[in-house]
Amino acid sequence: MSKIYLKTPSIEDMHYRQDWMKNSKTMSYNAGYNINLKGYNEETGTISKTNDELINWYYNWINKEPDKYFAYIYEENIKEPIGEIYYYLDNGIHSMGILIQDKYRGKGYSYPSLIELEKKAFEENNISELSDFIPIERTNAIKSFLKANFILTDKERKSIVFEKETISKQLLITKEMYYKEKKTGYDNCH
Repeated sequence: MSKIYLKTPSIEDMHYRQDWMKNSKTMSYNAGYNINLKGYNEETGTISKTNDELINWYYNWINKEPDKYFAYIYEENIKEPIGEIYYYLDNGIHSMGILIQDKYRGKGYSYPSLIELEKKAFEENNISELSDFIPIERTNAIKSFLKANFILTDKERKSIVFEKETISKQLLITKEMYYKEKKTGYDNCH
């Protein structure tokens, strides 16, 4: 596989994010949740933002390290970003997320993107942990996180998605876990 790298977008590059948020295939994982967010469409999972809202979002997120980090994911042979990855401080824990455009899913990009985020978080920004809650039925996403040395914890969240209860499990990696794995050959065996 070609090299994956992360890059903080310029404000001019935010049109990619706006396009992804309006794409029902890319945002399908988000559909059915009761999210209190202006512009959110529960049926499709899409989120519509005006240009002004997107600009405000940009200045609230970009260059706010170490508490917030946002980057586009690039594959060296593709001219456009293939997705986005981020973390933010939320009640003392750095919650994170990853979005791969629908047309690039299933090609193995999540795992190296998670590895790059771990390097940024633990080596450059010295944060203590990364955490995400993923619905248990999203087995491929969970596999990517586990491959990147996250662990499943006992913590879970229950949500109603299209009138059906769904359970999301917490995946977690700490700085100590990251460096322990790195010391034992993480870079050589993955």
